[in-house]
Amino acid sequence: MIQLSNRGYPMLRAFAESGSGYYMTISEAGKYDQRPFRSMLIRKWISYRPGRGFHLTRQGADAWREFQSTEIWRKHPEAPMTSLFDPTAYGRRRTLRSHAA
Repeated sequence: MIQLSNRGYPMLRAFAESGSGYYMTISEAGKYDQRPFRSMLIRKWISYRPGRGFHLTRQGADAWREFQSTEIWRKHPEAPMTSLFDPTAYGRRRTLRSHAA
């Protein structure tokens, strides 16, 4: 599972949406918050090529695609809601769950 922080998402997006031939100069990279930039380097999602600059790696492109394509639909939507949801707080009746042994 890909996990991106509120800073990591726009950093990865900056590379991913710029295209496969995009290289970011050191001076341009210096304008960004260095925490997500460092994270992208450590994860090997971006790399530096001398004379060209920073670019999105294959791993970075794969991470972007996975992040963009992850679905949040439940496998069994007919199953009860999470136990953290209290329906009585919203004027609804609590439904009984049957526990199969």
